Amino acid sequence: MEKLSAQDAAFLKMESSHCAFHVAGLMILKKPESASAGYLRRLAVKCGRLNELWSAFNKQLANPGDLANATWIIPEHFDPSLHVLHYALPEGGGMQALMQLVTRAHERALDRTRPLWELHIIEGLPRDRFAIYCKVHHALVDGVGAMKMMEGMFSTSPGTRLRFDKPGTPMPKRKPGSLFKRIGQARTGLLNQYRAVPELSKLIAHMGAEAIKGNEDVMRLPFSAPRTLFNTELDSRRSVVLCELPLKQVKRLGKRSGGSVNDVLLAVCGGALRAYLLEQQALPRASLIAGLPVSLKSDTPGEGNKLSYILSPFFTQERDPYKRLQRIIKVTSGAKKEMANLSVTAAEDFFAMVMVPTILLSNSGNATRVRPVINAIFSNVPGAKEKLYLDGSELESIYPLSVLTDAMGLNITVVSHANKLCFAIASCPKDQPRIHTLEALLKASYRELRDAVA
Repeated sequence: MEKLSAQDAAFLKMESSHCAFHVAGLMILKKPESASAGYLRRLAVKCGRLNELWSAFNKQLANPGDLANATWIIPEHFDPSLHVLHYALPEGGGMQALMQLVTRAHERALDRTRPLWELHIIEGLPRDRFAIYCKVHHALVDGVGAMKMMEGMFSTSPGTRLRFDKPGTPMPKRKPGSLFKRIGQARTGLLNQYRAVPELSKLIAHMGAEAIKGNEDVMRLPFSAPRTLFNTELDSRRSVVLCELPLKQVKRLGKRSGGSVNDVLLAVCGGALRAYLLEQQALPRASLIAGLPVSLKSDTPGEGNKLSYILSPFFTQERDPYKRLQRIIKVTSGAKKEMANLSVTAAEDFFAMVMVPTILLSNSGNATRVRPVINAIFSNVPGAKEKLYLDGSELESIYPLSVLTDAMGLNITVVSHANKLCFAIASCPKDQPRIHTLEALLKASYRELRDAVA
């Protein structure tokens, strides 16, 4: 048995009938030229054994109805047919049919009575391509962890085949230990919390002082974001928008402007969101605020989540794309310095300060009665620099999909793959008319920023 951390349990508590809480990836692959007629069927059988490769896929909740004492256990009986689904698109359906199918699959929550993952192998794309859509509950893995799992499944060689002769990492066994040892662990935890209080208080006081002075080019306080079309009560429907940008050119823009790839992408998103909200006549005077998840994990292997947040403006009120980028660089560089001065405990406490009220407001149906904690989540996850292969099939693109909650109905996640950046934007179309235009608006915003930097 393995007790869930407070963060992992929170992701289960936040899930509702209209807000599923899994992270996912849509992968487009090209079959090897040597693939026989039963290639994908054999691949589906192999994927049914992924629980042997990753211990996260071999966990289920001991008692799904008791989240106060949520615990992982190894299932007594594992049925691959409940987790790996293999089917084909209608003839001539292409990407449009694939996106309709994936969107419907992304809307559905995972069954808590079994291990919390699914993998869909979908054939029928033109030019001998197929898709894999895989979703895993956020309580099991974060975005960085999911990328590490993927790297273990794929290979840099087209000749390598998926094998299971190397067993996955076993789930750690918790020994009861002595009473004195448990008292010592509790004492260490309390001491870390005691030391974290001044750190967190100093950070909040500094953010509050900057807000009072009216300084806009700093990390923002939680629950200070303006209300927008993205911050309403959601229903269970989802919209998924995909987009790609060239990685080398974005890196060059970051270097020439003194920022990072992340800064450039934030500025591009800020320009696209500004254009979208102007079209809808719904652009607020104050800038939209992005929540940027920050992984606090060390190099020590482990699953689950260890996260904090940076709250940065998109600067949607800024017309000039180059000025928008420079302001974002100023905010994120300052925020990184402040977060670097925090202990892991204090950084986790800052995350809890954002999450706990969000959970309480969401579960009580009051999420939209206060100002939004943020307007959207933006996450940029580093991916592989080389081409990747799964059982000989080349991975052409990978699009990451993540969660939405009431009052936070926009999630922009980016993964770098080989020479490109793959965007996946998840939203709820209920109050977001023509949200599908974000792909074109992102590309237009990128071109405007590229020309401005040049």
